[in-house]
Amino acid sequence: MSTPTTTILITGANQGLGFETARQLSKHANLHIFLVGRNPTRVQEAQTKITTEDGCQASIDKLTIDVSDDESIKAGVEELKSKLRGAALDVLVNNSGVAFEGQIAEKGLRRVFEETYAVNVFGATVVADSLLPLLKQSKTAGGGRILNISSGLGSIANMADPNGEYKDKWFYAYNSSKSALNAITVTLAMKNPELNVVSIDPGYNATNLNRYTGHLDPKDGVKVIVEHALGKVGKSPGFYSNEGEVPW
Repeated sequence: MSTPTTTILITGANQGLGFETARQLSKHANLHIFLVGRNPTRVQEAQTKITTEDGCQASIDKLTIDVSDDESIKAGVEELKSKLRGAALDVLVNNSGVAFEGQIAEKGLRRVFEETYAVNVFGATVVADSLLPLLKQSKTAGGGRILNISSGLGSIANMADPNGEYKDKWFYAYNSSKSALNAITVTLAMKNPELNVVSIDPGYNATNLNRYTGHLDPKDGVKVIVEHALGKVGKSPGFYSNEGEVPW
């Protein structure tokens, strides 16, 4: 008897943590992975890199979606339905994210908040909400899964520790956007008990988001994302890192 295919959609999959998550997942058979990004050329390039790399066993598909644009999300969901041909979506990796803290002087604080929340909170929420019907069709153990890619900077408990790991990283917009995303995780989990919904803190990875200043290699940082995407089911709602549970 053949193993059922698990369908996984990853937003922000053309670079950084999203790309590395997709790359590592591609080494597993019986997966249908959708790479999502707003730039079709870059998404195509990511698909080509992954499918031509040694060891790729998964089916790699792509979608163009701008998570800050509701019409783009709507069109992308319809295209996804067409490509799934009646099948379910098993896992959503809500990974798209932005950070503009270094542009406050140029843009102004209000605009930095608006642009950050448009992707990190509003976009992630609208994407998840739009995909609920497909996720609820999942027959995987523990139900359909939503992985909201958060940050330790979104942990209010961590940020309130003046001597903690994140001291001196008290950023207005980015940190609060990840705290808000954590609240969305809780809301989605409580409203949809048949799903498993968690926030993931992959650590401070060297990516384009932070101009490669992070001390972690994304190859290591995404391990916790890959584990949960492949079926590790923590409590829902929950907040997890590579080291274990993270305080809200």
